[in-house]
Amino acid sequence: MKILWIVNTPIDILGEKLYGKRVGGLWMDALLSDYRKHGGFELSVATVAKVKTIQTFENENVRFFAVPDDIPLNYNGEKASNIKEWEDLIKKELPDLVQVWGTEFSHGLSALKVCKKHGIPSVIYMQGYLGSIARHYLAGISEKEIKKNITFRDFIKHDGILKQQKNYSLSCKREIEEFALSGRIICENDWCEQSVKAVSPDIKIYRCPLSINEKFGKTQWNIDNCQRHSVICNASDYPLKGVHMLLKAIALLKNKYPDIKLYIPGTKVLEYNSFAQKLRRRGYAKYIDGLIKKLNIEDNIVWLGPLSQEELAKWYSKTHVFALCSAIENHSSSLKEAMITGLPCVASAVGGVPEYVRHGENGFLYRFEEYDIASSYIEKIFEDDSLAEKLSVNAREEMLKLHANNNVFERIKEIYKIILSER
Repeated sequence: MKILWIVNTPIDILGEKLYGKRVGGLWMDALLSDYRKHGGFELSVATVAKVKTIQTFENENVRFFAVPDDIPLNYNGEKASNIKEWEDLIKKELPDLVQVWGTEFSHGLSALKVCKKHGIPSVIYMQGYLGSIARHYLAGISEKEIKKNITFRDFIKHDGILKQQKNYSLSCKREIEEFALSGRIICENDWCEQSVKAVSPDIKIYRCPLSINEKFGKTQWNIDNCQRHSVICNASDYPLKGVHMLLKAIALLKNKYPDIKLYIPGTKVLEYNSFAQKLRRRGYAKYIDGLIKKLNIEDNIVWLGPLSQEELAKWYSKTHVFALCSAIENHSSSLKEAMITGLPCVASAVGGVPEYVRHGENGFLYRFEEYDIASSYIEKIFEDDSLAEKLSVNAREEMLKLHANNNVFERIKEIYKIILSER
């Protein structure tokens, strides 16, 4: 059984060969690691990049390909020459099945057109649902505030928050076309299944959770070792991730806990020390900067920058609360990673999140825009160690059970076999 994965990010050796460093920590890495441990099918991985011809690399029994033209963000999936490149690759590899990881970018569309033309079965793993992302992208920020915070970079690139939302809305049409071309998706929860069925009623749906990197499962939170009154959130460098709402919750909590710290991993949104950095600053960063100053919480915010999975797991082990503040999530890997370490969690009740966070049992849920309610749940955990420990134990047990005995990898193999038997 030969499987070709089409990915958005240059995972494993691709990142090293193309850009000099590996991009790690994604759910694909965890599943790739499982494949290397257990085998069961022949695997190739492909993405697109600024190369002139197809680049081929091999690492630990997996073949990797960089398909030419441009990076995923700028790729044109309708371009005839791009479709031809995918046709050349797929004819060379002759996969039994193609799996497209996500609908976010259009190179998947090119590949799916080739699959349809040659009768090769395909399936899309739903990383995010663009229809919902477009609907919730502004995340409660008013149009007045957005226009007030347009930066030089946004103006020159014509890429402000409103334009980004418009791009997602336009991408919804491509996403629906991809559903039609493949006719199959893999998803994790009822929310995603019903969302996709609303626009593609006849699509076949298979269920499988995302893998969690084993480094999180091997890390365990302990109330006695955490930094009191500290919160860590998901990476939050664009509106949809909702850090602006969490900042308002932190400001409320500061009244009672002056020592409170919010740790934010990922891109350092407010890093603009040089003139060049200032010119590249995005409108959302300007908005966040102004909000932090307005709320007088400059000393309570710590930007961690990009972290490896080991580093992030270590941060989870030593903070007091994890807060998921997104306006929408299909399945938040960050939240599940925090839960499997046992870090007590407070999460916005969006998308598929309420299907594995049971309010009051293994975490707390709140409406995304109700930051005052989020702050009250964070305070509950700060004040009650026995509650924190209950949430911790229940969350960890549930996530370990979900990912026990390598069942994610085995389920993926089972789905592949079902699809091929249907052909």
